[in-house]
Formats: sequence, structure tokens, C-alpha cells
Amino acid sequence: MSDTKEIFLLNVRLKEGDHNAFMEVYEKYNRGIYHFIKKFIQDTDTIDDIIHDAFLNLWKYRSNIKNNLSLQAYLYRISRNIIFRHLKEKIRSAEAILETSSDNQSFDNSPSADYSLESSEYDKIYELAIGQLPPQRKRIFLMSREEGLSYKEIADHLKISPNTVKEHMSLAMKTIREYIAKDHGIIYALLFLYTLGR
Repeated sequence: MSDTKEIFLLNVRLKEGDHNAFMEVYEKYNRGIYHFIKKFIQDTDTIDDIIHDAFLNLWKYRSNIKNNLSLQAYLYRISRNIIFRHLKEKIRSAEAILETSSDNQSFDNSPSADYSLESSEYDKIYELAIGQLPPQRKRIFLMSREEGLSYKEIADHLKISPNTVKEHMSLAMKTIREYIAKDHGIIYALLFLYTLGR
């Protein structure tokens, strides 16, 4: 059976609420998701919580799964959103500590210091940012960040050199950073790049 056919059948089964299909997805991808999260977060309990939430969200919203969807890429995106929220919460906690110990000094309340993005807003900004990229650069970026392919794998697939892939990725990250910093503030840009660029 081809990989495309296998993905199609697994997605259909999952979408229909097949618990065995869900367990197959979990067994297939949970280790990769674990190592992806560990790039950003070292606490094992937090990592386990994020994995749990990611797969819970996959199951909860399974009716939205398209038959040709890459579940691996989808799980990476869900996990990245949860990591983003976790990092925002840590920033809020740090802000609260600073505010408590600052004798009521004023803090910047401008949009660039507002960390109240929801996942849907994160996705919207993310889509707008990568939408700024030229077609080939966008394709390379998505293959790297959404499909989890290495530079060499991308190069082999597109018949270009790994150095060309590396250059495209560097320029893509620069474009995304500048777009988000310009329209949403430098703090958002740093958080986005942290969750995209490791």
C-alpha cells in the first residue's frame, strides 16, 4: 500500500472516531513530538502535559481532519501553539514578579507588550507571515517547519543543494521576523521565531 493511500485511510478512520486509529497515530508520532517539544522545554512533566494536550486536541477536533492531511505536520502545529501559550504564560509570570517588586513603577501597555494572543490569532499571524514569502521559499519553509524535513531531505526532494535550502531558510526567517516585528511588535517576533527556529 502506498504511503498516500495509508495516510488517507488512517485519516478517514480517525475522523470517524476509530480509537484504534487514534492509538496508531499516537504510537507513530508521540516520540517525534516529544523530541520536538524538548527543543524548547526541558521539564519532563510539562512536556508530557503538552503531548497529552496535543493529542487530546487532535481527537477533540478530529471531524476537521482532511483526508489528505499530514497528521505529523498537524500535530507539530498543535504542539507549537501550546508551546507558544506556555512561553507567554512564563512571560506573564515574570512580568507579575517584576511588577510586584517594582514599587508600582509604570510598565509599557502598548500592543507590543500585550501577550494575550489566542491560538487562532497565532495561526492567523503565522499564515500572514509565511504568506510574505516567494513561492519556492515558502515551500522550503513549510517542508522544514511543517513536515519536519532536514535540509538534506528538502534538497534531495527539490533537486537543489543543501546550501541553497539553508539560504532560503535564513531569508525566510528574516522576512518573517521583520513582518511580525513591524505589525505586531518585537516581543511577538521573538516568541514566534523561538517556536519556529529551533
